[in-house]
Amino acid sequence: MEKPIKIAIIGGGKRCQAFLEMFDARRYPQLGAEIVAVADPDLEAPGIRLAREKKIFVTTDYEDFYKIKNLDLVIELTGKADLLEDFQRHKPARVRVVESAISRIFGDVLRLSEEYQFAKCQINLVEGIMDSLFMGLRDWVLVMQPDLKLLDANEAFLTAVRMNKDDMVGKYCHEAAYGSPARCSGEGFYCPVARCLETGDVAHAILEGAGGPGLGRYQEITAVPLKTAGGRIELVVEIFRDITDEMEKKVEQKVSALKEDLMRLVYEEKMISLGKMAASAVHEINNPLSGINALARLVRQELESGQTDAAARERFIYYLGLIDSESARCSGIVRDLLHFSRQARGIRSEFQVNALIERVLDFVRFRLDSQEIKARTELDPDLPLIAGDQSQIEQCLLNLIFNAADAMPGGGELVLRTSQLRRSPSMIRIEVIDNGAGIPKEIIPFIFEPFFSTKNHDKGVGLGLSVVYGIVKEHGGTVYVKSEEGIGSRFVLKFPVECAVR
Repeated sequence: MEKPIKIAIIGGGKRCQAFLEMFDARRYPQLGAEIVAVADPDLEAPGIRLAREKKIFVTTDYEDFYKIKNLDLVIELTGKADLLEDFQRHKPARVRVVESAISRIFGDVLRLSEEYQFAKCQINLVEGIMDSLFMGLRDWVLVMQPDLKLLDANEAFLTAVRMNKDDMVGKYCHEAAYGSPARCSGEGFYCPVARCLETGDVAHAILEGAGGPGLGRYQEITAVPLKTAGGRIELVVEIFRDITDEMEKKVEQKVSALKEDLMRLVYEEKMISLGKMAASAVHEINNPLSGINALARLVRQELESGQTDAAARERFIYYLGLIDSESARCSGIVRDLLHFSRQARGIRSEFQVNALIERVLDFVRFRLDSQEIKARTELDPDLPLIAGDQSQIEQCLLNLIFNAADAMPGGGELVLRTSQLRRSPSMIRIEVIDNGAGIPKEIIPFIFEPFFSTKNHDKGVGLGLSVVYGIVKEHGGTVYVKSEEGIGSRFVLKFPVECAVR
């Protein structure tokens, strides 16, 4: 067995440290060498410290190397040419010295080795992080070839499809994810992986009902291409993320915002209606107030005249009765206006539609009378109770009645009709019919759109019918209109008996 080559090193810096670490790791066993000595004037240099730890002889003077028996090779790692020349002049003939240029090459090899080891550590670190993320993600992560055959998948996917990795590798993505032997297809179907392979870019899609076991109804799917240096797609990473809860939360927030907007619009429309009612109520209240004033003057004059016989007392009682009835009439008008002005909070309750219609007609009776509009009702007495928001449905009827009144400025007839659908007993129908100007055929498709109006700006901003539409839909019902110019209009509202406000 050959004896190992004995090596001494001049220079105890970082190069020496790296050289010692390489030999310690036995990365070059084929060399058959051992390091027996290290020399450096600085006994705290990193190579010197490491050599002491390894029980290697250390010295501040490389001339001590002359005393080492059977020393075969000296490597100079300081890069100082004069130092190497001095050592060569005095060294024993049997000791070989690696020259300065070769030492520098050797030093570069050590530097490259250090960089390689650092890069390897970095790669190992990144791979460890990626493995942890890959296997720890709750989202599905699939790695596949361009032919859609799977190479890898994370734990979340394997658990969901109840497969182990060996069974999964080599299957097509549609086989493993959906249990389908055929590729995903269908009218309007969008496959992010196919798009990624087609364009070479990241592809993204949100699909409904595309998930297999373990995924909800809505998935966010991302396909990422992994390319070679030449730009060829070598692998595709597909990520499935379940966004069902997120989507449902956003829908709930949107619905809540729309309901708030609808309530605000209903209230604004109510205030507009209240203004119209108040304008008419002024004239309606003025008549009884004038009568009350006149009767009060008569009573005072007779009392001042001193004529308080039995006939006078009877007249006073009669006058006071008129005052009482007329003041009660004024009080009722004001009470109705106050009741109507209150802002509702979307309270659901059971109520009788016929009674609601009668109350709404009481609200607007003076407005209709002032325009010489005759209102009549055709109400089904056997109509069942319905469940919903009385205030909102009340606003629907008021909007339709005021629209009908605007369509009959010179007077006319207004009919409110209720019935229960024969084919669908769980539905009731409310009709608001007028014989006014009618609606031009070309604008009927647009009348339920917000801010669409054929009136002057001082009469409205075009939200009345859109509010009607929103309220009816909110209660699970439908609304439509039949109209003909010069003949009149008929608005039909259908509500389910159990029209719970959503």
